[in-house]
Amino acid sequence: MLGLINLFKRLFLAKTPNAALTWQQAGHDAKNAYWIFAVPVHLMLQRDTFSLSEPALLAILPHEIEALSASLNLHFNPHGRTFYWHQDKWLISLKVDPKITTTAPQLAVNKDIRAFLPTGEGAQNWASFINEVQMLLFEHPVNSKREIENKLLINSLWCYGLGNIE
Repeated sequence: MLGLINLFKRLFLAKTPNAALTWQQAGHDAKNAYWIFAVPVHLMLQRDTFSLSEPALLAILPHEIEALSASLNLHFNPHGRTFYWHQDKWLISLKVDPKITTTAPQLAVNKDIRAFLPTGEGAQNWASFINEVQMLLFEHPVNSKREIENKLLINSLWCYGLGNIE
């Protein structure tokens, strides 16, 4: 089964949007960086795995976006990672190529996410980065308020569409 999923991922990669092109087409400078989409998601704990909940794209209010973006940038900007909001997702500007291959979130909805996590030379470093993001989100006041309001928590980011402009 894992072999079929990996084959499907490779075939789908050719159609995956490129975050750098999206940022450039929105009228911004995308050069001198690597860009990746970072979709706010809710991961659900299953018996012994995590799955990506439906809807993959969470509804987030403007004040939540501002507060989360400020926290993420304060924490990660010194490490060469800057978060920008565009349409319905964050994009991350990276100073260094993370050397990963990613999968669009729609393919992982309601499934064990292990088969869809980033792969490649930098996958372990990327997993550490995402764990740090998750810890920051877990403690964030935005999620405390969302919990009181019975909304799905933003407990992770699903990153895909890595690209750069030469």
